[in-house]
Amino acid sequence: MDQNLKLTLIVPVYNVRRYLERCVCSILEQSYSVFEVLLIDDGSTDGSGELCDRLSFENDRVRTVHKENAGLGFARNTGLDNLLPETTHVMFVDSDDWLESNMVETFARAIEDTGADCVLGGFTKRDGEGNPQFEFKLEDAVWEGERLAKRLVPRVCGSAPEASDSIPMSACSSIFAKSNIDEHALRFPSEREVISEDFVFKYRYLLTCNKVVTTSCVGYSYRTNLSSLTTSYRPDRFDACLFFYDYALRLVAGSPSEAECVLRLKKTLFINMKMCISQEVPRVSGKSRREACRAIRNMAGDERLLKVINDYPCERLGFKQKAFVQLLRHQAANVLYMAAVKGVI
Repeated sequence: MDQNLKLTLIVPVYNVRRYLERCVCSILEQSYSVFEVLLIDDGSTDGSGELCDRLSFENDRVRTVHKENAGLGFARNTGLDNLLPETTHVMFVDSDDWLESNMVETFARAIEDTGADCVLGGFTKRDGEGNPQFEFKLEDAVWEGERLAKRLVPRVCGSAPEASDSIPMSACSSIFAKSNIDEHALRFPSEREVISEDFVFKYRYLLTCNKVVTTSCVGYSYRTNLSSLTTSYRPDRFDACLFFYDYALRLVAGSPSEAECVLRLKKTLFINMKMCISQEVPRVSGKSRREACRAIRNMAGDERLLKVINDYPCERLGFKQKAFVQLLRHQAANVLYMAAVKGVI
C-alpha cells in the first residue's frame, strides 16, 4: 500500500540506556515505515549517547544529534531544527516509552484519508516494568471549523467541571504537520520554566489547524518514570503551578474559546494542587508531619489560589473533587495531609 507521509519521529534521549533500544525498535518495526528516527542525545552520562551512535550505525533510518544537556523541551527543539527537507510530518516519542506496531499506520492513514493537520490519540500508562496501570482513550472523530475551535481546543486545557473530557497535554501520541510547525515557527519552552511545556506547543499548534482527527487507537505506551516529578520533591512546585496557570491564561487570551479554556485551566490548577500536596508527605519531601502541614496550610491560604476557588463553579464538580476544593478553601491542612499519606489525593 502506498505511503504518502515522510514521517520523522523525534526521540529525546537522556540517561535511558536500559529502555532506549526497545523504544527505537518499536519505531523501526512499525507496519507503516517511518522516514527517519532522530535521536537527540541531551548530554547523557550513562552510555545512552554511545548507544544512539550504535543504533544509527546499524540502521540508516536512525540519525543521532548530540548536544549539551538543556532538558526535554529544548531537546525536542533541536530535533525540529535538524529535520531533513523531505520530512512532511513529525511525531515525538519519549525514549523510555514504546509504540504498538500499528500505531503509526493508524495515525498516518487518518492524515491521508482526511487531509487533517493533526491526529491525537490515547495512551497506556505503565509502571517501570512495563505492566499496564490504566488506559486513556479518545473518541473517533473529525473536528473542523467552529467545532474544532470551541469544542476540541479547550479540552487541551483540562476537563470541564462536571466531566473527565480532557485531551492529554503531552505532545506524544500525536502527529503534526511540519508545514504548520514551520509556518508558525512553533517550538517548546523549557520545562525548567514552564512545567507543562508540551501544553504550550500543542495548544499553539492546534490553533493553526483547519482539521484535526481524534482516534480511539491506544498505541502509545507511556512508562512511569520513578525518578520523575511525581516522586521527586521540588520545593518550588506550588509557585511553578501558579506560574503555569498565569502563563496559560495569557496564552488563551483572545482565543475564540477563551472563557471555556480559562474554566478548564482552573480545574487543571486544582489537579496540580493535588500533586503539590502529595509531594509534602515525608517519604517524598523528608519533612516532619508538622513541617508538611505548615507547607500545605501556606499553599491553601495563598490569595491567588483562593481567588480561583472563589470564582469557580464548585457546585458542578463531582463529590470527591468538590470535597478536595472545599478542604483547600478552609485550609484544612491536617485532613489534606492525611489524605496525601493514605494516597487518597
